[in-house]
Amino acid sequence: MKTITRPSTICMILLLMLFTPMKGQELSTEALENAPYFFSKQFSKQTLPIGYIKKSPGHLSKSNWNAIIDSTWGPGLPVDEKLEIFDLFWQTIDAEFACFQDLIVNWNSLDSLYRSEIEDTVSRGRFAAIMNHLAMALKESHTNCEDKSVCNYTSSAPGVPLLWVGAWGDNGHFGAGLTPLADSSLLVYKAIADHPLGLVPGDIVLGYDGVPWKILYQDLLAAQLPIHGWWWGSSESSYLHSWLISCGLNWHLFDTIDIYKYGSGNTIHLSTSPLAELDTVFFCTEQMDVSGVPMPDYYNEQLFNYGIIDGTQIAYIYSWGWFWDAEDEFYNAVDDIMNNYETTGLIIDFRMNYGGNMFLSNPGLSLLFNTIDTTIGVARRSDPNNHFAMAPYTPPSAYIIPGDSLIYYDKPIAVLTGPGAISSGDQVALRMKFHPRSRFFGKSTATAFNGPTVLDLGKGAWYCRYARGDAYLVTEPENYLTHDEFEVDVDVWHNPDDVALEIDAVVQAAVSWIDSIVVDISESNRALPMINILKCYPNPFSTSTTIEYIRTKQGNTYITIFNHLGKIVERVELGISQVGKQQYLWYSSDLPNGIYFVQVRAGQEVATRKIVKMR
Repeated sequence: MKTITRPSTICMILLLMLFTPMKGQELSTEALENAPYFFSKQFSKQTLPIGYIKKSPGHLSKSNWNAIIDSTWGPGLPVDEKLEIFDLFWQTIDAEFACFQDLIVNWNSLDSLYRSEIEDTVSRGRFAAIMNHLAMALKESHTNCEDKSVCNYTSSAPGVPLLWVGAWGDNGHFGAGLTPLADSSLLVYKAIADHPLGLVPGDIVLGYDGVPWKILYQDLLAAQLPIHGWWWGSSESSYLHSWLISCGLNWHLFDTIDIYKYGSGNTIHLSTSPLAELDTVFFCTEQMDVSGVPMPDYYNEQLFNYGIIDGTQIAYIYSWGWFWDAEDEFYNAVDDIMNNYETTGLIIDFRMNYGGNMFLSNPGLSLLFNTIDTTIGVARRSDPNNHFAMAPYTPPSAYIIPGDSLIYYDKPIAVLTGPGAISSGDQVALRMKFHPRSRFFGKSTATAFNGPTVLDLGKGAWYCRYARGDAYLVTEPENYLTHDEFEVDVDVWHNPDDVALEIDAVVQAAVSWIDSIVVDISESNRALPMINILKCYPNPFSTSTTIEYIRTKQGNTYITIFNHLGKIVERVELGISQVGKQQYLWYSSDLPNGIYFVQVRAGQEVATRKIVKMR
């Protein structure tokens, strides 16, 4: 498939195909340093702790887990240094954390509870867990405080007391991707070939040791194991989703797993021990394969890929993050789709997006939008003694969508979202709500609508961040977005019957919606605009290009060509055009290379398309 780079450096490049990498393949240090923490932490080198003890059979109590946690990592830092870390984090949150709105937490009581315990001496593992759970009480996806030697660098072998959260990324520890069903059981939507437990798409994981996972994860939270993994959601639904989706990655805490087999309808109980032999990387995104559209290849630092869904005229873009070359990749995808394909609609898939720099979306959005829209502002705490006192910090003028009045994607856009979209993944999905032709399918994003900052704890193994700013819509300046649900138009998710048939129900709902509003002009011309440019070809061109447009009503048609400065270089009156597809061949041999805009006018309606001349 071809893609077009920025018009200033026109060239053709090949898109890379997705593959499933095995252990031993690595991203470069530079690539990981330039990626969000959510993404890069899953590639930490992991080893067994010195005090590793394989768990004895049986479902463990809180006191059992406490003993294992204490013995696994040893005593850790002296008490005074642990208190220094605790006090700095607690006091910083108390004075600067910007997301107390819509949050139920007694921050002072947590200070009293945990500080007294630390004073009485706790192990390294217990102290790591205290700081994990103190941060998690804020239910904010960016805000965490962790001992990386415990939480990131420890291998999750059987019995190691680490509780995983989030499963958007490497699921090689389990070899299958799970996603929640309405009853909180977990649907297998993707699995490695010859899975050691025989898992296949459509199967359902119920829980472990005869107990449903929806109960077990709450028991493990109550036992306060140190937390491993990527992030928990910020809204109520995404927080729950984050813990449910983690089911498979926590097999090392249990002896048996309970599975409902889709093919037979039987429930089976298997030992988890075969999973200890897994040695693979298995990237899971809660997205299923879409025919005709390869997923991005993150191992080659690709975050976007696109294509036309087989058997349709619907374009599809995967968006996995806003870092690396995301700016060019998104722009190229939109540019190619708008200028080189005859499409009836567009799907942009944000169901997993690691975030990064939201402004990298600006060039691509400038092609989709024809208006300049101001979206959000960001506020910070204005009083360190009042958790809810806020004042504007970054003005809304910094968060505009830079639409171009000469360019516009005027067909339906289905935006797919889910809790796997975080940070700038949240923000760019929100930006798409300002497009007049957009409709949203799936579930709420993680709703981390804020700006984090790193807190230096002064200890080499420790890493800490917290949300210092919270976003608000310019239309609702008193309503802060973190912790709010991201509303979708169509609440739809995966189900066993479709997954077993390799059908993505969210994609199918979006396709059905686009198909439902594309009306054949021979049957009705009222649902379509009077004029629409289907394509210009070739594009780029050297001396001439054919402008193909469609009219839904008979009438006079005018074509105007502008250069990149908006100056008219040619105007043609075509006279009366009939209903249906029409063509006009435009010659431009005497014009310099560059970007031009074709404008076709019918009555008061105008359609515009960008073209590029190059010899």
